Amino acid sequence: MKRRRRFLRLANIAALAILAAPWLMPAPADSRTLRYATTSFGEENLDPTVTSITASLGIAGPLWDWLTEVAADGKLQPALATGWKLSGDGLSWVFRLRQGVKFHDGRELTAEDVQFTLMEAFRRPEAKSSRAVQFRKGIKDVKAVDRYTVSVQTASPWPTFPHDVSNQPGIEGIVLPKHYVQKVGWAGFAKRPIATGPWKFVRHDVGHVVEFEAWKEHWKTPPSFDRLHILLVPEAATRIAMLRTGQLDMADVSLDEVPEVERGGLKLAEDPQPTSVRIHLYGTYYENAGPIRDVRVRQALNLAINREEMVRTLFRGKGKAAAVFPPSSISIGYPRALKPYPYDPQRAKKLLAEAGVANGFSIKLFSLATGGFAQFQQVAEAVAGYWSAIGVRASIVPSDMGAFRPLYMASPQSAQVVGQASVFATTGRLNGADDLHIWWTKDAKITQLADNVEDVAKKAVAGRSVEEIAQTVEKAYQILYKEYRSVPIADVSGTLWAYGNQVADVRVRPHRGYITPSLATATAGR
Repeated sequence: MKRRRRFLRLANIAALAILAAPWLMPAPADSRTLRYATTSFGEENLDPTVTSITASLGIAGPLWDWLTEVAADGKLQPALATGWKLSGDGLSWVFRLRQGVKFHDGRELTAEDVQFTLMEAFRRPEAKSSRAVQFRKGIKDVKAVDRYTVSVQTASPWPTFPHDVSNQPGIEGIVLPKHYVQKVGWAGFAKRPIATGPWKFVRHDVGHVVEFEAWKEHWKTPPSFDRLHILLVPEAATRIAMLRTGQLDMADVSLDEVPEVERGGLKLAEDPQPTSVRIHLYGTYYENAGPIRDVRVRQALNLAINREEMVRTLFRGKGKAAAVFPPSSISIGYPRALKPYPYDPQRAKKLLAEAGVANGFSIKLFSLATGGFAQFQQVAEAVAGYWSAIGVRASIVPSDMGAFRPLYMASPQSAQVVGQASVFATTGRLNGADDLHIWWTKDAKITQLADNVEDVAKKAVAGRSVEEIAQTVEKAYQILYKEYRSVPIADVSGTLWAYGNQVADVRVRPHRGYITPSLATATAGR
C-alpha cells in the first residue's frame, strides 16, 4: 500500500509537470520520437567551441561525430578518419578521411573542414572548450594535403593525438563545417548548428527542450527513431514517474534511485567508463603529517575498508572494488595486475600497534561534493565507521570545494589539510599520464598526493609512444600501490540512465558521462 501511494504521488508530480509544460505531453502510441530527460542543460549555447562540456555533449551531443572513436572496451577505432600515421620525427600526424560523409545540409566533409576546425574554430580567442588551450599550444599547423587527407603538425611530439581527437576526452575531435560557419557566422551557427552526426538540429526552446530529427544519410548509425527530444526535468522523482507512466523513454538517474527504477520495471544503461571514488590522504610526505606519514598507518587505513561490501550495499552493486585511482580500465597505463587491498581489520590493528598508535588517533575526513557524484556524505560515513572499528576516530567535515580547493592546491599544502583526508570522485582521463601528473605530482599544482613519482610522471608525460607511456604510468602506480599513498575505494557507475519499454536497448560509448552522442544506437521496443 505504501509503495502504491508513493507511485501515485510521483505520478501526480509528473501530471503537474505535463500541465505546466505542453511539450512534455506523451507521444502517440505509434510515435517514433525518443524522449530523453536530463538534469541540466548547462550553458544553452550550441557552439561547442565556447561552451562547457555539459552543453557541448549534454544537449548538443547528438550532432557530433569525432575523427576517431574509443569503444566501450577502450580500444581506439576509426570514425571520420579511417586511418592515421605518425611521421618519423614524431611531429606530424597524417589522417585519411572517410569519403562520402555529409554535413546536415548535404555538403561533403573534406580535409578543409578538419583544417578549419583544428586551426581556426578551437584556436580562436573566444574558444574556451575544456582543451582549447592544449590544442592552441600543441598544434603548430594543419594542412589539407588533398580532399581526403589532412596533415597535423604538432609543436612537440604528441603520441596520443589520435586518442585526443576521439569521443572520450572531450569535444575537440569533432569536425565543423567551414562553409556553413563562414556563411552564417559563429552566432548564426550557435543558433542553428549543423554537423555530421546521426541527428539533425530542429529547434531549441531555452530552458525546456532541444529537438532533433534523424539524419538518415549518416555514414554509420542512422537512428531507429525519427525524432529526438532532449528535455530539462531537474527533479528526480518527476523523471522516474514520467518514465513509469510512459511520458518519457529515457532519463538520468543516480545510484540512490536504482531501487525505485528497478521496482518500476525499468531498465538501466551504465557509463562504460566508471567514476573513481576514493579517499585522499594529504601531505603524507611532510614531517607534520602526523600518523599518516607512517606507511604502516596508511596500510592499516586501507585494510580497514571492506570495499566489496561498499560496492554491494552503498553503490547498489554498480561497480567494483578499486586497486588504484583515478585511471579506469580504458585508460592508457591502467595497472591491471594490481588487485584491490584485502579487508583485514585484525591486521590493520596490529599495524597501528607496530606504528606506535595502538590506541588509534584522530583524523578529519572532509566530505567534498565534486563532479556529478552525489554520495559523498554516505561514503564518508561508511569509511568513518570502518576506521572506527580499528580505533581511528574520523570526524566528518562537510566542506565546499571552493573553500577547500585552495588549501590542497597551496605549495606547501595548508596545515589545515596536511595529515587529514577527504572523499573525492572523478572520472579518469583516457591518457593515464595526465591523471598521474595532475593528482600525484607537485608540478601539477592541483593535488600532490605523493613526492616520489615526480621523475616517473615526467617520463610518462614525455613518452614518445603510447606503449612507452602505458609502461611508465603502470610503473608509477606500482610504486604508489606499495606505499599505500591514499585509499582507493571503488570504480562505480556514477552516471546511469533508466529507460522504458519503448526502448529495447542502447549501447553507451565513453563520452565523459554523457549519453546523448550514443542515443542513435537506441533501438525501438514495443
